[in-house]
Amino acid sequence: MSLELKVPSMVCNGCVDTVTKAIKGLDSDAKVEIDLSTKMVKVDGKPTDDSIKEAITSAGHTVES
Repeated sequence: MSLELKVPSMVCNGCVDTVTKAIKGLDSDAKVEIDLSTKMVKVDGKPTDDSIKEAITSAGHTVES
């Protein structure tokens, strides 16, 4: 399953690490690609869309659908 989300609250590489770790906490094998300049997160993995969004918001970031 592939999902693309905009995470406007990411402003630095530390944010990228936080979001990546939140997603990998759901699925350690998930493929996570983040483009900080566009604030886009692409996830290929097993977790549902809702669980990925919840993990990102639980890590302190905002998600736009």
